Amino acid sequence: MTHSACAADVIQTMYAAINRRDLDAAIACVDEDCRYEDLNFPQPLVGRAAVRGLFAKFCEGMPADLSFAIDDIAGDDRAVGVLWHLDLGGVPFPNSRGASFYRISETTGQLCFARDLVEPPFKPGKAVLPLIKLLIPIVRRVLK
Repeated sequence: MTHSACAADVIQTMYAAINRRDLDAAIACVDEDCRYEDLNFPQPLVGRAAVRGLFAKFCEGMPADLSFAIDDIAGDDRAVGVLWHLDLGGVPFPNSRGASFYRISETTGQLCFARDLVEPPFKPGKAVLPLIKLLIPIVRRVLK
């Protein structure tokens, strides 16, 4: 990555490499000290090697015709938000939408921070509000 590459270019290059299952090209977009927060996991992935492991699981474990499709990307030279979904053979895969935020390092021009939020397969809808209300007293006690 060039240091002058804008964030959208870096991220689009990374997604394209993952879609080609080109792990080396995808990880070339990632800074050595990247912090990658995929909210499906209890802990963030820290460092290029950890992020490589995440990318490798996708690249090695999914069918060749499953790919990321960027629906919208917006931001500036150093940070972007991306709305995306998965396609299976060119058809949107059910419950596969996501929203991601990416920050690019000013020094390396590579991804230094990411946070992914993926659509859940189970959607509780309005039931989530009473559940949150029920959990608030418990969470308050735990946080004290």
